Amino acid sequence: MAGLPTAALQLAGFLMAHAFWTASDLPPGGHYQPQSLCMRADGNRQLQTFEGASAKEQDEAARAFITGGAAQWPDCAIARQVKVGTPTGEVDALVIDVVQYGGSVMTVVQAFRPGQQDFRLLGDELMLGDNGPLAPLPAAQAAAAMREGALDHPGLGDKWEQWETGRDPVSPLVQK
Repeated sequence: MAGLPTAALQLAGFLMAHAFWTASDLPPGGHYQPQSLCMRADGNRQLQTFEGASAKEQDEAARAFITGGAAQWPDCAIARQVKVGTPTGEVDALVIDVVQYGGSVMTVVQAFRPGQQDFRLLGDELMLGDNGPLAPLPAAQAAAAMREGALDHPGLGDKWEQWETGRDPVSPLVQK
C-alpha cells in the first residue's frame, strides 16, 4: 500500500483518542456508541454519533455509513466497539475504518480493557489493508500518524501519554 494518507490517519487518530476517552469513562458493561469524524478539504470537521435501539443497530448504522455517507467526504474515520474472540476468550476492541470518499483505505483494530479504574490499551494497533495486515513499515508509519493525531485531541490532557506508557506490550489479537 503506497502513499498512506497522512491527513486521514491523523483524523483517525484524533477519533481513536476521543473514542478511548469516552470508553475509559463508561460504567462496567457500558458500550461505546459508534461515531464518525469526517473532514473536508478546507479542514472543517464533523463528528456524528450513530443512533439505534441497541448496540447492534448502532454498529450497523456505522458500518453502513462507511460505504454510504462517507462518500461525500474527502477523509473520514468511523469508530465502533466490538468483541473479538481470541484463544483465551473475548476481548474488547475499537475498530476504526479509515476511508476517503467512501473507499476503504484501511482498518485499525486496537484491543483494550474497559473500565473507569483499569482502562488499558492492549498491545499495538493491528493495521489491516484490503489483503490483510499491513507490512511492518507501512503499519509503523500508519501507527505514528494516528498517534500524532491522538495527541492533537485538546480535551485529553495527559491521558493519551498515560495510556501509551501503560500499554501492554503484546496485543491479544496477535497469534503467538
